[in-house]
Amino acid sequence: MSKAVITRLIVLGMMLFIMSACKQVDDQPKEGIYPWQVTLQADGKTQVFGITLGESTLNFARDLWGRDYNLGLFETSNQPLSLEAYFNEVTLGGISGKFILILDATQDELLALQQNAIKRKVLGSGAKQYTLTAETTNVLAQKRIESLSYIPYVNLDEEIIRKRFGEPAERIIIDQNTQHLLFPELGLDLLLDEEGKEFLQYVVPAKFEQLRQTLLEKYNR
Repeated sequence: MSKAVITRLIVLGMMLFIMSACKQVDDQPKEGIYPWQVTLQADGKTQVFGITLGESTLNFARDLWGRDYNLGLFETSNQPLSLEAYFNEVTLGGISGKFILILDATQDELLALQQNAIKRKVLGSGAKQYTLTAETTNVLAQKRIESLSYIPYVNLDEEIIRKRFGEPAERIIIDQNTQHLLFPELGLDLLLDEEGKEFLQYVVPAKFEQLRQTLLEKYNR
């Protein structure tokens, strides 16, 4: 056998080895980047998308996802004020979606922010959005993330949900097209909408019953 043939065989073997190694890496499950990968920690906190609820800060989320965000104060009828950060079009593991983070703040802090807001806007839903100063926004980036909501761009159907999340512990039916699927062990409320986008809300499991009661009251169950 000539040296040229031997050289070609060696090169071919190396290429096959590299391709096989790359495939093994690609086949490995990517931890902590998919909505069904929820980790319950020893202290009762949960981690999803790399965020530890009740511990990670807004700054941490920005550094983790490498995205700018919009921060606003929201007021909804019969609901307490909430401080929310929006991340648009974040892609993790090939899946893109929007994130809404609720930051941990007392109502006294939120009332002070409301009084010092530089602009108020009434949304189509009737909720009021308050724009905060840039200096205030920078300070609030140190606030911890209390809950996390995710709106995937891809649609989730019953089969995918059952395969990835398992069977829900409870269903709250809204109408023939929409229902809330409750997973208390994950701290997850998954709004399944056959005609729109799904909405996944994550809280610490210890606070899940409070979220459940809010849903029951909202829909008079």
